[in-house]
Amino acid sequence: MKHIEINYQSESSFRAKAVLWLLEKGVPIHARLNKQRIAWGLKSGDLLNCAKESLGHALGLFYKKEKFEPIPKAERHDVFHVLLGYSTNVIDEAAMQFFLLGNGKPSFFTIGTCMITILLFPNQFSYFLDAYQKGKRSTSIRDWNFKLLLNVNMNDLQNKIFNLKHKL
Repeated sequence: MKHIEINYQSESSFRAKAVLWLLEKGVPIHARLNKQRIAWGLKSGDLLNCAKESLGHALGLFYKKEKFEPIPKAERHDVFHVLLGYSTNVIDEAAMQFFLLGNGKPSFFTIGTCMITILLFPNQFSYFLDAYQKGKRSTSIRDWNFKLLLNVNMNDLQNKIFNLKHKL
């Protein structure tokens, strides 16, 4: 299996580096557990060609800003960052996993990340709890096919997730 390096924002604390190391070791396990997933076969440039207000365009901008390309079969993870508004720093990455856990995605990777980060970052407990509760209150996105939603308006998707009413 190809080595996958986690290239998210640089972190300087020992705890953050430990989490990044664990994530790097966990990604190949996650990939094996989800081998039935089909890679989207898209590059950031392809996504930037989507309509300006679409999920696909926002995802392309995310890749451009973060200076990396999609990891095949893991594209939906980056969609979570874009749709849910969590950055790629370790604390936000963990908060996003708490959101997903609350939202009904109890995967090995999600639960493992939550357990490890709550142990390493107990000072972030209230932030993680808020993210979990936000996930509970939101529309479940667990089974959404995000590749089919790449041309859908970002605001419409976020309004649906967070149960917001359209402002006219």
